[in-house]
Amino acid sequence: MTKPWNSYGAATVPPPRKLLVTGSSGQLGAEICRQLSLEYEVTGLDVVPGPFTQVVGSMEERTRVFDLVARVDAVIHAASLHAPHRAHLPKSRFIDVNVQGTLHLLEAAVEHGCKRFVYTSTTSVYGRAMEPRGDAAVWVTEELTPEPRDIYDVTKLAAEQLCRLIHEETGLPVIILRTSRFFPQSQETLAIHRLNRGLDVRDCVWAHRLALESHIPFGLYNISARPPFHREDMAELLRDAPGVIRHRAPEVVRELERCGIPLPPSMDRVYVIERAESELGFHPRFNALEFLQGE
Repeated sequence: MTKPWNSYGAATVPPPRKLLVTGSSGQLGAEICRQLSLEYEVTGLDVVPGPFTQVVGSMEERTRVFDLVARVDAVIHAASLHAPHRAHLPKSRFIDVNVQGTLHLLEAAVEHGCKRFVYTSTTSVYGRAMEPRGDAAVWVTEELTPEPRDIYDVTKLAAEQLCRLIHEETGLPVIILRTSRFFPQSQETLAIHRLNRGLDVRDCVWAHRLALESHIPFGLYNISARPPFHREDMAELLRDAPGVIRHRAPEVVRELERCGIPLPPSMDRVYVIERAESELGFHPRFNALEFLQGE
């Protein structure tokens, strides 16, 4: 029987102890499982085997999903088809996995009275809204209206909207994390991206834990490394990024020079995490400086 709305969200409800983590064989999902399994009873679900995957299967299998969710009291939904899959999978597969799979999990979470549903979304949903349309870089807050560019963006945004809808209809506590990029790239790219649009996977896991343990009924947050820039820097950042970086992050500049990494001539966007800092208590530890210092 579906759990009634007013039985969710009370701060007196004990924190969840049994978790289902989807995407448990992926980079993020595996790290979530590795860290949280020290204190939680974690079940990993993925379509491919992995060291933290107890169940090999798909979110499209509704009966399996409901059976798994019946055994836990919270869900971290990190599984997804990603942008690189666009080259060899039809759009319908993105809808099946990213949208229908998410709906199965949400409905199962409601049916079995889960205490928390954490959805791993992406800053990619902002899409074309992150492209400068004037003489300034884009200050990307959660208030920026998404303009999806492709089927990946469309389906991730649709899944977010399902999360919001199910919360509004049932009271299921939901937190959506719009994570910035954390996949492996060159040292130069990672260092520069940590200034405005990148994230360490360890900080990403920390954000998921904060979301899991939060008493916030519903929240949507950008999750990224902490940028050193201010909103008033946006015009200059697009025109002369080196000047702004030298002014706002001189220690980072020294480390970049030590590593032989040139400053970018321009930056087109900055992911803003002020809401996550103030509401979730998310304070990333592995920012540009720490990355360059090898921490």
